[in-house]
Amino acid sequence: MQQTPRLSLKSLWRLYHTAQELLQGGRTEDAADHFHRVAGARVRRPRGVEPLHWDDSNPLVARARLGLCYCYVEQGHLDRALAEVENVLSIEPTSAEALCELAYILCLRGQRGEARDALERAIEHNPESARAHKALGFFYLQEDDVENAITECRRAVQCDPSYDPAHVELAVALGRAGKFDEAVRAMSRALQIAPGRADYYYSLAALLRETRRHEEAQGILQGGLRIDPCNRDLLEAMAEVMLESGEPDKAIDYAQRLLRECGKSLTARDVLGVAYLQQGRVNEALRMADQMVAISPLDPSHHFKKAVLFQQQGMMREALREFVRVADLAPDTEMGNEARQAVDLIDNQQMRAIVLVASEDPIFRTKLRRDPVMAAKERGFFLSDAGSSALQMLDLDGLAAYSSGGNPVFFH
Repeated sequence: MQQTPRLSLKSLWRLYHTAQELLQGGRTEDAADHFHRVAGARVRRPRGVEPLHWDDSNPLVARARLGLCYCYVEQGHLDRALAEVENVLSIEPTSAEALCELAYILCLRGQRGEARDALERAIEHNPESARAHKALGFFYLQEDDVENAITECRRAVQCDPSYDPAHVELAVALGRAGKFDEAVRAMSRALQIAPGRADYYYSLAALLRETRRHEEAQGILQGGLRIDPCNRDLLEAMAEVMLESGEPDKAIDYAQRLLRECGKSLTARDVLGVAYLQQGRVNEALRMADQMVAISPLDPSHHFKKAVLFQQQGMMREALREFVRVADLAPDTEMGNEARQAVDLIDNQQMRAIVLVASEDPIFRTKLRRDPVMAAKERGFFLSDAGSSALQMLDLDGLAAYSSGGNPVFFH
């Protein structure tokens, strides 16, 4: 029979802190192993202490099991996470942290009624718990009950003004309510409390961008980049802000920095494409669109960008091909409808040109009678499948009925 390991209290704490660091670093397997070792240990009796006067029970069992719960949630093992949090609650039945985690797991399992019950229990037993009020506020946000979410988040802030997650959740709720100035103040307070959190700089800048305070957003993002110069989210936001501020040169600089950190960044290429277009560098914008299609070939928006750029370059054959691709990829969307309209416009433009040539060239007209699609291709015309079908029904004896004028039609 395997004996229960015994460790000094100091060793247990050291092992527990290591487990927390591993969890925060995303190494959930290693963290779970450390938490499991803590949870399964007893406290070794120090020298000189009589056995009758020593209690070897482990004071970190509940914390370690809650740590295991966090690991299992991150790994997607919800049943195991639920079992661990129930173990914690059997030891500490009124723990606000455990009850909040129970509610979170139940929400992930779709048991929202039970989740709310757990949160109400947490607040009933811990009415001054900022964590519990913040968790209930988050629950209300998921239910689209923004006003109650704001109320609970304000209570969380009142319970513990130094609890930065409460300020963050309040900012989110206020933003959802359209109260952006208040949201900015709440998010600013969170950043004051935890100035080392790069994600807080990003969130504050996002709120400032909502109210078109681009210059302030730039300052916040620059502050975040001083802390974490390679942060991809901050670089992405900075590139976008520079573009929104009408500074394409700076947008290009930040987008290129982002590409050095993340070579497959679609956002960086999107920003570069727009910035190049603003500078009249259409070929380079087209190159960015082409790269986006190569990275994500099933995203219709990338093909749409590419089609519009081809059209602006007068490369109508290529534009038609890309618009057709968009219509195929997104048939029941607004983008798909716009692409089909563009295809129709290009087909109509080509049909007018074909009619004009045929009305003046009897040899071409004769070839059209035999094989209209091949005849059109030989003369450099191009049509979609629908356009080719329409061409085959063209009344060559009534060409005068067709318009032979008009300028090229472009889709924007």
